[in-house]
Amino acid sequence: MTSPSARGRRARRLVLLPVVTVLVAGVLAANAFLGGFEEAVPAPESLGKGAEVDQGRMRTRFVDAVVRVGGHDGIGISDKRYLEIVLSVTNQSDRTISAYTMDNVLPTVRADGEVIKPKDPSEGLGPRFVVSVPGHAYDQLHPGVPSTVIMAFELAEGERAPKSVRIDTGTYVWRETFFAETYEWTMVMEEKPPTKEDVAKGRTGRWEPVVTARVDLPVRSVDA
Repeated sequence: MTSPSARGRRARRLVLLPVVTVLVAGVLAANAFLGGFEEAVPAPESLGKGAEVDQGRMRTRFVDAVVRVGGHDGIGISDKRYLEIVLSVTNQSDRTISAYTMDNVLPTVRADGEVIKPKDPSEGLGPRFVVSVPGHAYDQLHPGVPSTVIMAFELAEGERAPKSVRIDTGTYVWRETFFAETYEWTMVMEEKPPTKEDVAKGRTGRWEPVVTARVDLPVRSVDA
């Protein structure tokens, strides 16, 4: 696959007005931090079950998607059903990170074409992220160790199991921060046009993760 750094490019150019040197310098610095004046972002790759994506800070293989009852390996409770997306994740950084770091690089999930992530957090339906081993679950991803990560969504009572899911993937890059003058893992973002809601709230635009690939998985159902 193309390296993450090659994908970290903004889709649109900012228009800079010649006001004062300090203002321009500040805008340029912020823009450099978020990706720089670069070419258009390439179209996301279309991938399937078993695909492996280098996301910079981690490498992720998309193993399976399954609907089953909870109460196993730290996933929910036994009288609820969950859509579980099973990933094999290798932390490529030099520090232990939380499984919830995956929430950043999997910005959107769709089930049968309907967005289920992002969703109103107050609904409490997920996603949950756990690092799973037989009979046990924990939160940590240690450097260089492939780990099974389950991203789980609770299904509402009576909700049918989806037939497929589509997962958007983003990317971290290791880059120097302008203000702190240190290096850190940073999500590759792009500026999007404002939505009607943005305009109503006086926002001129928004930043979202650059989607490098879309992974389609069939969903199977199991009894336990």
